[in-house]
Amino acid sequence: MNYILIALISYLFGSFPTALIVVYLFTKKDVRSSGSGNMGAMNTLRMIKKERGIALAFVGFLIVWIFDMSKAVIVSLISLSLVHDFIPVITISSFFAILGHNYPIWLKGKGGRGAASLMGIIIYYHLPVFIYWIMTIFLASVVFEYIYRIINHQKTDFEMIPYAISEQIIGRLIGEVIAIYVVYLLDQRLFLPVLLGTILIIYRHKERVIKQINKINS
Repeated sequence: MNYILIALISYLFGSFPTALIVVYLFTKKDVRSSGSGNMGAMNTLRMIKKERGIALAFVGFLIVWIFDMSKAVIVSLISLSLVHDFIPVITISSFFAILGHNYPIWLKGKGGRGAASLMGIIIYYHLPVFIYWIMTIFLASVVFEYIYRIINHQKTDFEMIPYAISEQIIGRLIGEVIAIYVVYLLDQRLFLPVLLGTILIIYRHKERVIKQINKINS
């Protein structure tokens, strides 16, 4: 019964629409109406920057990013106060917090993509693991973009790095898959939360992956 309660609390707390509220307060617009349409920190940055400038955009980005990272951590701590069994509690609470963030029931399932919430769990429970996790994703994104440009006889220089970080979806997701194994090697307590969280994140990116594949094939 406690695990069902944990799942419910985690889903409801995870579905709190941080980006929707922040973007509306700054611009009076719906974060889902422009940019990538994603209810996350990066789209918050894009929309506020367009309307109010980079300084306020950065403030909005930080608010959304920090709060979305904190959601999964907060529910995990609440959950651990109910059941003192770390691996199943963290796995269930983080999974349902990310699920709520990605598919909030009161917004017809149109939420974010869950990366910030997963980051929060890794940072809070094992910061050194997060460093290896994020570096794996970064390197995979850059390497994939570099290979893509070489194959297509495009310019390769340091200017491609920001593009690889923000737009190279396939490389990033490959990196996230590899990073699951990195987490397993470094802290097996976080293996299941990262594995299940990554599955949710990858599934939420399916439309962007299809678009990028079509772009590569065109």
